Amino acid sequence: MIEAADELGLLTELAREPLTPTEIADRAKIDRTMAYNFLTVLVWNGILTRNGDHFALDEALHTEVTSGALPLLRIEGWATRDHLNGTGIVAALRGHRRPPEIGDRYVGALAEAMLRGARASAPHLARLPLWRDRAHLADLAGGSGGYAILLCRMYPRLRATVYDRREMLEHTARAVADAGLDGRIALEPWELRGDPVPAGHDCALLSHVLHLLDACARAELLGRVRAALAEGDPVVVHDFLPGTAPGAPSPEEAASAIDWLANGSGFLPGPDELGAEMATAGISVRSVTPIAATRTAVVSAACMLGLPGRHSSPNGSAERKARR
Repeated sequence: MIEAADELGLLTELAREPLTPTEIADRAKIDRTMAYNFLTVLVWNGILTRNGDHFALDEALHTEVTSGALPLLRIEGWATRDHLNGTGIVAALRGHRRPPEIGDRYVGALAEAMLRGARASAPHLARLPLWRDRAHLADLAGGSGGYAILLCRMYPRLRATVYDRREMLEHTARAVADAGLDGRIALEPWELRGDPVPAGHDCALLSHVLHLLDACARAELLGRVRAALAEGDPVVVHDFLPGTAPGAPSPEEAASAIDWLANGSGFLPGPDELGAEMATAGISVRSVTPIAATRTAVVSAACMLGLPGRHSSPNGSAERKARR
């Protein structure tokens, strides 16, 4: 019902002011009798309230809509239709792996949701002392650029390149321009599955990326990250990581696990398991810090000596060391 109201534009309209059934029907271009019935059912389900002839959003929903939660609501609706359902879970259990990319129609909503999420999480990442002597961040699948923006604001010597699909970078460009950081944050089209991580960076960030991938794809991506960096270069992972905080997984973590099961990634590693995956790729975990407010964790790691199965240095590492 909430999705239907959003599809009709009613959540945005009612967040501005209470409306009568006639006003709602005219703005949503729906039958007036059906509009009244629809509004009545929304009231019965606690989504709207009624005061005389006017209908308004429930107080809790009004707060969510006006605080910018609609993009996340739209993404959750897409996931429910796409894979987060009984059919999707059964398909995943039988070996189906859905692409990690969201549908083009919802890229804008994802960009807005990522910016909102970064406001809560990025300050925790920015407190890591490892950024102080870094020069060029690779923000991989960096979305709307919220993390790169805050890090560049806090560390004047740092430049960043946000790598993501072209459709997402259109939204990233606006966020970077609004922040006045066009000269320090570059944008490069990049495909999560398969594109190499370009050389020339001395640190990398993977925020909310690994949970999209199954174990084989995670190992392959971590290998690409390690191949692009030099010994000692930091790698920061920010993601859902059950088992980081003591006790049973939180309700939020348990709900997220259903999504990772349905999308086929099966992303359920705890800190030790993820540490082992990263070590196999030549990246050593230094610390794991839970973020209670977002039920996520920040993993601080560094590239180990040499590459797994190789003895040569990563591209550009000697040149970067000479510049330091």
